[in-house]
Amino acid sequence: MLTVFRSNRAEFLARLLATQLRLHPPDPFEQVQVVVNTWPTSRWLGEQLAEHLGGIAANLRFPFPGSHLRQLVDQLLVPVGEIPTAGAVDPWRADRLVWPLLGLLPAVAAEAEGEPLRRWLAGRGAAAQLELGHWQLGRAIADAFDDYALYRPELLRAWEGGQAIDGHGRPLPDSQLWQPLLYRALGAELGAEPFGRRVQELIARLRRGGPCPEAGGAPLRLFGLSSMAPIQVQLLQALSRHRTVDLYLLTPCRDLWQRCGERRQELSDALALRQPLDAAWLLEAPGLEARFGRLGGEFQQLLEGTGEAQLGEEQDRDLFFAAAAGTTRPPLLAQLQEQLADADRIPSLAMDPEDHSLEFHPCPGRLRQVQIVRDRLLQLLAADPGLEPRDILVMTPDIDGFAPLVASVFGDAHATGVALPWRLTDRSQQDGAGMASTLLLLLELAGTRLTATGLETLLGCRPLLERFGLELAEAARLVEALQEAGFRWGLDGQEKDPPSHSLAWTIDRLLLGLVLPADPGLAPGETAPWEAVVPLELAGRWLHLLGRLRHWLGELRRGGTVSDWAERLRRLIDDLFGATGDDADERPELMGAIDAWQTAAGACALSLEAPVAAAALRELLGAESGRFGHRSGALTISALEPMRAIPYRVIVLMGLDAGLFPRPGDRPAFHLMEGQRQLGDPHPADQDRYVLMEALLSARDHLLLSWSCRDDRTGAALPPSGPVGQWLQWLAGQLDAEAMGRLLVEHAANPLDRRNFLPAGGREAPSCDRRLLEAVRCLAGERPVPPAALLAGASPQEAPPDGDGEAYAELRDWLVAPQKHWLRSLGLRPGEWEKRVDDLEALALGERERSSLLRETLQRSEGEPGGEAPRSAADWLERHRGQGLLPPGAAGPLEAQLLQRRWTGLVNALEALGPPRRPSHHLGPWQAAIPWRGDAVVLAHTAQARVSHRLELWLQLLLASAAGAAPSRGVLIARDGDGYGPVLVLTAPDPVAARDELERLAGLERQWRSRGWPVPPETGWSHVAGERKKPGQGRAKAAGTWEGSGFHAGERNRAEMEACFGPGLAADDLLTPEVLALATDLFSPLLAAEVVR
Repeated sequence: MLTVFRSNRAEFLARLLATQLRLHPPDPFEQVQVVVNTWPTSRWLGEQLAEHLGGIAANLRFPFPGSHLRQLVDQLLVPVGEIPTAGAVDPWRADRLVWPLLGLLPAVAAEAEGEPLRRWLAGRGAAAQLELGHWQLGRAIADAFDDYALYRPELLRAWEGGQAIDGHGRPLPDSQLWQPLLYRALGAELGAEPFGRRVQELIARLRRGGPCPEAGGAPLRLFGLSSMAPIQVQLLQALSRHRTVDLYLLTPCRDLWQRCGERRQELSDALALRQPLDAAWLLEAPGLEARFGRLGGEFQQLLEGTGEAQLGEEQDRDLFFAAAAGTTRPPLLAQLQEQLADADRIPSLAMDPEDHSLEFHPCPGRLRQVQIVRDRLLQLLAADPGLEPRDILVMTPDIDGFAPLVASVFGDAHATGVALPWRLTDRSQQDGAGMASTLLLLLELAGTRLTATGLETLLGCRPLLERFGLELAEAARLVEALQEAGFRWGLDGQEKDPPSHSLAWTIDRLLLGLVLPADPGLAPGETAPWEAVVPLELAGRWLHLLGRLRHWLGELRRGGTVSDWAERLRRLIDDLFGATGDDADERPELMGAIDAWQTAAGACALSLEAPVAAAALRELLGAESGRFGHRSGALTISALEPMRAIPYRVIVLMGLDAGLFPRPGDRPAFHLMEGQRQLGDPHPADQDRYVLMEALLSARDHLLLSWSCRDDRTGAALPPSGPVGQWLQWLAGQLDAEAMGRLLVEHAANPLDRRNFLPAGGREAPSCDRRLLEAVRCLAGERPVPPAALLAGASPQEAPPDGDGEAYAELRDWLVAPQKHWLRSLGLRPGEWEKRVDDLEALALGERERSSLLRETLQRSEGEPGGEAPRSAADWLERHRGQGLLPPGAAGPLEAQLLQRRWTGLVNALEALGPPRRPSHHLGPWQAAIPWRGDAVVLAHTAQARVSHRLELWLQLLLASAAGAAPSRGVLIARDGDGYGPVLVLTAPDPVAARDELERLAGLERQWRSRGWPVPPETGWSHVAGERKKPGQGRAKAAGTWEGSGFHAGERNRAEMEACFGPGLAADDLLTPEVLALATDLFSPLLAAEVVR
């Protein structure tokens, strides 16, 4: 007996199933099996059965249709006397079929019919190992054959008989003749028939009649299925002769069954069960069913069946709910549900002004969309005390794309003041930051060129760092150290020749730096020691991690069979992750995926590359996504498929953007189901459209739909997706313009728009974000909060430094870079994240790098006993050999020549001033070693001079004069054009004036220590120097320096200036009379001491 229970409420079907179990209880030790289509459905149904069966439901199992029916067919086809194999796996499933298929492809391609395959393989070139492209082709063919086995068993039977035809019985074109040939080769290789052919054999056996006790048994129950393959439906109809088959079907329409029967009467049985539903049939269906219900309509047409397939008795039972029943006008959502169930009861729709049961939200961008959905849900929770987060379901077709936005918006409880519990589901282990994603990243890096950015990503993986005892900050410092030591790309000398800048070469530099000094020219094996500036213990942990990564990346670059890969990956997991730690719970599933891969591949002897291993593992790990996390008691955010038919009080369909929804579902050109659709064929677009129908049936109080109406980058207007647009168009024909205006909720693009916080059109203010409200209130005042507000804060550094050297260093740091110094006192490091990770070694040095090399050489030659200066370009090459500082190839000697020319000019300029010395000068709390040349204080800078160098020279000259050393002058040597020379000469003040000026500068530093100095150095100097050169022009000069021009960047673009003054502060807002007066007060004595040349 086949009984179809139809209802528009899933709760009624669950209660009916519970009643059946209570009235006809199974044996206490019998396991009750109910076939469902998703994991969440099994969780929900288990809860419902427990509720209606006394609070406890045990010994229940919820298999999926494919696996359960395959197991059932295998049991019924077992020869008499044999014991059926438990848990037998179908070798024709795509994940298993791909491996023998890949082994047979070369032989099939060599045949005359395999010319297209042969041409494709020749285009890829000969490869010793299986590449990713070959695996992707094999997987696509396996998917096609898997589809044929389920949806075209007649086609496969024809191929077995030697006929080269397509699904409509027409001869195959020459370009497709390889498919029957490959199918027959696979049949001979596997020694088993596909599922569809086995079902046909079983149906034929059952049709022959006679007793068949093995086909009996416990009732076959199927709950909540929205579609099945035709051969599966025929199997149910054939089994109904020998056992009870109960199908609990969620359907929107009471008369859908009648229309399917009428269609069968109009057409022949063969046509009714082959031709998909056409436009004529859809015109007869109610409005929404015609637009979204094709999937359910074709399924019910299959269930209507023919007498030929229906071997047992059949009966229908209807249990439809009148959602709009009552004395008051029902909400629009209930009217739509009622109209679907019985169109005669609701001939027309009406919408009250306070009705918010159905809403459409076009949103300007994805981030705004998530914010709008969050705020609307908070409003619904606030308006209904009985509504809880567990009663809300948010579904989206792009769960991976929305995941980071959901985490940042729903996880920001401070923005709204409400801690909204939420759970993101339907993402596999590979989408997180755990062990599985780290293993896949290693495989991907092994299959391509290793770069510094790739290694940086790997060093951010938590399980790896935990295994080797590293914190995130220590890993970030390791990335910086690798960049400083020269790593750019390449694993070792086999990948990069010469090996400089490779990972192996960089590791050797780090190791040598622990045992050898970083002396110029010391480079054993063309590898110079890196000057280590980290603790030895931390360096040891770094090297341990890098050594193991280098080893395993090298191992993963070797090919191997699936068995080789399985053993290799198990050893890798033991070594890099261990068996303990926060992510240890992932280990069993990861090991299980590797075991499943090895089992599926069987005796496949193909040698695979790392990307193929990564693709195969990613597929296996993704197969279990969505199994857990549903029904957690929190607001659930999931993909469209798993929870589409589960009832919730509030359902949100988010991200229904054109291009994403519905999915196009394009098949490969060789797929014989492409363009030859038959009744019951799967199509992602129909499945997605049916989501709208099932969401409409499952929403109890509110149904919200949202999509992006603006491009995130350009702001261009975007249309809604086709199904959403069709729904709106249909509703516009049912409702008046005023009701449609309430139904379609427009939103401001800017989250700081005042309209977000003002009620309008009978609706409350759209936004619940208190942080944005505060920003709007600030912007609505007389004047926005000044960006320089950070300068008004108090620094925690209130007490003056104690040591003499510290006092001078504090004064110097404040004088040359007051904003940086103040931010550091607050614990801030502006620009610390601006360090770029380079993946390529430079082909030429930049001016910054040249200046650094010259400065380092100057310090060594003056500061170290016996320090020798380079005398030729060859000396530069020798001094920096093995450091990776000079560019490779012929560019290195060219840079060395340029450095030698500049060095010669710098040395000549300094030697012209006299011999060097560095005496220490002391006055009160200030003490410092000051560089001299002859009778002058000399500051040498290897690049072009800036205002900070003027100020530093001035401070050194003041200390030397105040201490009684009687310098004749102060000289700044810096690059001037292509050479070096004195760019600034300062007159030395007398000791009393120098002491007074030092005290004055120290007083300024103490006065502004807790508030922050409001004068940017370059801008302040431009004002004072401009006024001296031409009175009245200083402000314009300062504005140009601050804001910049097309030829140079403004001072305001520096990270420390943006942190102190805010991004994009206008010069008019900065250059107040107070700021200009402070600049004049600071720079005037320095300017007065300058010797005009």
